[in-house]
Amino acid sequence: MSTKNIQVTVYEPNYSRTTFLASLIAILKDIKPAHELGFRLFKRDLKSQYRQSFLGFIWVLVPPLLTAGLWIFLNKNRVVNVGETDIPYPLFVMIGTILWQVFAEGVNQPLASVRSNQSMLTKINFPREALLLSGFYTIIFNLAPKLLVLASAYAFFKLQPSISLAYFPIGLLMISLTGFMIGLLLTPIGLLINDVSRGLTILLPFLMYLTPVIYPTPTSGQVAILTKFNPLATLITSTRDWLSGQLIYIPQEFSILSGLTILLLFIGMLAYRISMPIITERFGG
Repeated sequence: MSTKNIQVTVYEPNYSRTTFLASLIAILKDIKPAHELGFRLFKRDLKSQYRQSFLGFIWVLVPPLLTAGLWIFLNKNRVVNVGETDIPYPLFVMIGTILWQVFAEGVNQPLASVRSNQSMLTKINFPREALLLSGFYTIIFNLAPKLLVLASAYAFFKLQPSISLAYFPIGLLMISLTGFMIGLLLTPIGLLINDVSRGLTILLPFLMYLTPVIYPTPTSGQVAILTKFNPLATLITSTRDWLSGQLIYIPQEFSILSGLTILLLFIGMLAYRISMPIITERFGG
């Protein structure tokens, strides 16, 4: 039989001809239809998480408050000397640990959210961005009890509200987005290699001690050099200073980091979208 008249069709991936800007527009368009499913997944995960828990969402506050309590105790008993702070140290360390917990949840949530719904990936065709939105809604929900604690501490130490307080939500949002961006970039490889989750469990507490969370920004020594090149130091200290009225403007470094975070967030979403079909195929196999 002659093969001259046989029509040959070659299928090629569409994304190879898609520009970066077009891909971003497509992602933004898909966020709206993914919202409803993402919100349903968020509510389902929330109910299952606290269904058999007596303390409920109070567990969200346990890690930062325990860390803050430990350092207040050590500092009060002169076991460690963290130096002078512009506000009472208990308030200083409480704000710092809560802000760090917001960042840490942002790092862990994208991978945790996709992993918890891994079985859906191979059975149902749905917008994969819904899993990310579900994780982001969890971060927003967990902010509520933290803000309540900060408001109570603010009132207890009788801090006077100032105009800098208006910048605090911006700082809180950028800390959340920075953590989420890092978690999003790690999610594709984290779904294939379990070492990523285990590595984050070890690395995040270590990184906290290299960031001015429980101590004021050092002005000399090796830690001061590390702090200078640590972007998290700018985010944490600026946001804490806005809340406590110690900073009344947006530093240039903060603006640059915010722009970089948003750019990397879009790149992370693009990498997530491109990699998910490959990862789903691996799960299915």
